Parts: sequence; structure tokens; C-alpha cells
Amino acid sequence: MKNKLFYGLFTLLLSYLFISCASLPGNKDSGKVTYAYKTVEITENQNYLSTNIKYPEFEKLPDLNKRISNTVNSNWKNFKSYSKSEWDEIVALNNRGSAKLPSFEYLVTYEVTGNKDIISVLLNTYIFSGGAHGNTNLVTFTYDTKTGKFINILDATSMSYNEISSVTRNTLYKKLIDNNKKMAPAEEDSLREMINTGAFPQAGNFELFTVDGNKVFAWFEPYSVAPYSYGIQKIQVK
Repeated sequence: MKNKLFYGLFTLLLSYLFISCASLPGNKDSGKVTYAYKTVEITENQNYLSTNIKYPEFEKLPDLNKRISNTVNSNWKNFKSYSKSEWDEIVALNNRGSAKLPSFEYLVTYEVTGNKDIISVLLNTYIFSGGAHGNTNLVTFTYDTKTGKFINILDATSMSYNEISSVTRNTLYKKLIDNNKKMAPAEEDSLREMINTGAFPQAGNFELFTVDGNKVFAWFEPYSVAPYSYGIQKIQVK
């Protein structure tokens, strides 16, 4: 009982939340305006999981705030539950071998962009659950402040999925293949196939996008259009 009480108090002391103020920079002439928001930060260190989460909270935009907060906290709680259930096995492996496996990590950062009517939020979640490296997951929210509705990439660009796909694939070909003169033919074929699949003209491939001024960007996680070593891809589509 004392151990459980100590552990609870220890966790509480290591869990804290910061709120700091910031804003989306710009002015009406540049196609951007200022949206005041706070940065919510959650930090928690336990023996099985190290957590650092940051996400924005906007003034007078409850629908956007609710969507962001629910997404962040739901995903974190699910991974936290998974980490705790897996930790006993990790401890057993550590006890049997000379190598000591580290605890899991859950890190969330964000970017805020937009224009005079639109706010875009990109959440970047890095998860380490063992292995050679962690995984990166992206989530975006694009919100029309005039209508009070979330929009998709078709709304933001007035383009079709075929048009968006064509621009995206051509840009990725040039960026990842044409500019790499030392790439072997087999590697080029494999990469071209990944690009064609990941940027195929369908809604699911273009859910990740942001608006910045009068520009619209499509985002792709590692493995979606290229191997992990190529990192996150950000492609301007309009």
C-alpha cells in the first residue's frame, strides 16, 4: 500500500502542465492575420514512459480546441496504457541480458499557420516503443474561422484529387529521384512505386495538409511516399 501511495505521489510530482501565450504572426497585407493562442504542455516521467506534449489552445474557438485536445489526449492515453502493459516484459528482458532497453517515449510538437480566414494546425507525434528508431505520426486540422467548419484539401485548393496528385507526384519525382544522380535503377523503380502509391488520387492520401498564407501544402509521413530515411515530405500543391 505504501509503495502504491509513493508511486502515485511520485507520478503526480513529475506530471505538470504549462500554459504559455503565442500568436500566429502576420498582417492583412501579407495574407495572414494574428490568432492568439496558448501552448498547453504536459510533461510526465514514469519508469515505463517519458512524455512531453505540446499543443495549441485558441481564444474563442472551442470546436477547434476540442478536436485538438481530444485527439492528443486520446492517442496519448492509449499509448500510455499499451506502454504500461508491455513494461513487465521489458523489465524481464533487461534482467536477463547485459543490454538495458530504455523506457518508451511519447513526444508531441506542433506548428500553426493560416491566413485571414483559415487556421491550420499540424501535430507531430514521435513514438518510441523499442527497435532501431521511433515512428512519426502526423495529424492536421484546418479550420475556417468564418464558417466555423473544418475543411479538406479540396476546399482549400479548389482542385480535384487528380490535379493534386499530379502536382504532388511530379514534385516528389524531381525532389527524391531526378535530383539524385547516384540512385541505382532498382532503387529508383522502388521509390517511384512508393510515390505513385502514397500520392495516388484518393482522399485518404491527402488528409494531411496545411494552409500558410495563399499556399497549400500536402504532408506525408515517413514510409508513405518514401523510406524512413527520407523523413517527412512537405509538398506545395497550390
